[in-house]
Amino acid sequence: MSARKLRRPRKASRTRPNRVLLIEDHAELAEATAELMRGEQLEVRIASTGGSGLEMAETFQPEIVLCDIRLPDMTGLEVARALRAIPGTKDALIALHTALSERDLRTFEREAETSVNVFLSKPLTPEKLDGILTQFNVLRRSRPF
Repeated sequence: MSARKLRRPRKASRTRPNRVLLIEDHAELAEATAELMRGEQLEVRIASTGGSGLEMAETFQPEIVLCDIRLPDMTGLEVARALRAIPGTKDALIALHTALSERDLRTFEREAETSVNVFLSKPLTPEKLDGILTQFNVLRRSRPF
């Protein structure tokens, strides 16, 4: 009887994003969130306002954008709508995150139309990040690229 090396079952292949734009005005939270995402081998850029995030998006062309709902210069919904108008980000997965109450969050969800893919409460946890990456994979499979 020959000894066989046991193989671990492979996880289902998943399309992996490379570029994530994090738009968050709270510096400490932005760094902690970025570190979590970098732990998943994601290239993360941070912007602290909606305007600077939109400028960065034009050249960086993120595949995922995680944006605070309340920014100093605009709302996350305004950022999401503007991102959909930029050719390099029109198909990005856009997730809005907030510390708002569930009731307030539902108001934003109703106003979001189709510009936002995911709404999350803060802080970003490994489980929530995994959910975003799974949603990214579902989105990519449903679109012919």
